[in-house]
Amino acid sequence: MTWRRALAALLVFAFGSGMPRPDPGAAAAQAALVFVHAGRSLAALTPLYALRRPLGLGILPRHAYSVEISKDAPAHGVEPLLDVPISGLGAGGAPRDQEIRQAVLDEFFTTPGVVALRLDADARTAPDARVVRDIFEVARARGVWFLDAPGGSAAAGTAGALGVPVLVASDEIDATPSDGAVASRVRALIARARRAGQAIGIARLDGPALAVVARLLPEFDRAGVTLVPPSAFLR
Repeated sequence: MTWRRALAALLVFAFGSGMPRPDPGAAAAQAALVFVHAGRSLAALTPLYALRRPLGLGILPRHAYSVEISKDAPAHGVEPLLDVPISGLGAGGAPRDQEIRQAVLDEFFTTPGVVALRLDADARTAPDARVVRDIFEVARARGVWFLDAPGGSAAAGTAGALGVPVLVASDEIDATPSDGAVASRVRALIARARRAGQAIGIARLDGPALAVVARLLPEFDRAGVTLVPPSAFLR
């Protein structure tokens, strides 16, 4: 086969075989998706790993598979984060700062290898400022960064003051947990990434978002939006 025929065959394969073609008018853009509340099941991760895209994964500590998931996720191109269940810290009276810090440190031990943390708080209750500070004291010592909720929070200011790097999520894409609503938010996230250059979406692992994202992956490709691990946005 001549080199001209070989080149022609390659072009036919690339553009005629269903390989996604980016929109030529799309600007270079990146998006990160973080699926949270892993740790209860290994089966829930099968469709996540099947996406074969770099993602973030929030892992709850002290669950049956927390350690195993934390160790295995990077091999699948998935960046592990610690979901800190803040409502349980500082409960039962007024524990000393050292007790709170030790409790947080214990949670890191059940999620080895995590690169960041997020606060898994009850939306109805404002986190105690002292507990938040203790959490970030440990985060600074561990060298991890903080992923804040969409819109940002006072916790980001505490983290920043302590020298903990902060990223703020753009949207909770499964805030309304229906296929149609999630699809609308995923498309809005793609548009935001194209407009601003980057965007971060958060969703529960056990909700409808994972299946919706799997279905809409070609739309990321056509829009020229590359999925990256969330730490890619650290400056």
